[in-house]
Amino acid sequence: MFADDDEFSLAWDNTLAVNVSAQAHFIRLVVPHMRSAEIAGRIINIASTEAIVATPGLAAYTAAKHGVVGLTKSMATQLGRYGITVNAVCPGPINTNMTADIPTDAKAKYAHRKVPLKRYGEPEEVAHMTLNLAMPASSFVNGAVVVVDGGMTIQH
Repeated sequence: MFADDDEFSLAWDNTLAVNVSAQAHFIRLVVPHMRSAEIAGRIINIASTEAIVATPGLAAYTAAKHGVVGLTKSMATQLGRYGITVNAVCPGPINTNMTADIPTDAKAKYAHRKVPLKRYGEPEEVAHMTLNLAMPASSFVNGAVVVVDGGMTIQH
């Protein structure tokens, strides 16, 4: 679990670097441009349902996704005064490259047991929610964590 070795440290550091630090650095780089444009801006972070619940054996990933939600909320409070909203989308079980190696029957069994909609979601469903948060109609949505998981997390 938490072995004291270089392999664990490297995996932990890489997971946090890719899943949290990269988003923080990107926000730091883009905000000056957003502020100078003097128009409303939207930052939409992609987290995961691992930011809401936790799966055994995924400590680094779960910690990273919780970090994305914390970053989102912190930046929302800091950047709102500039007309920049910051929100997060938390996809659940989605048919992506990340889940491509899971056998179809295992996905169906998991979805039937865990997801009220009884299926895995499609990438377009996450994209549509993300696009919705970028639209003018969402201009008063700030610091939100929007779960796109077919209702999976409400059962935990």
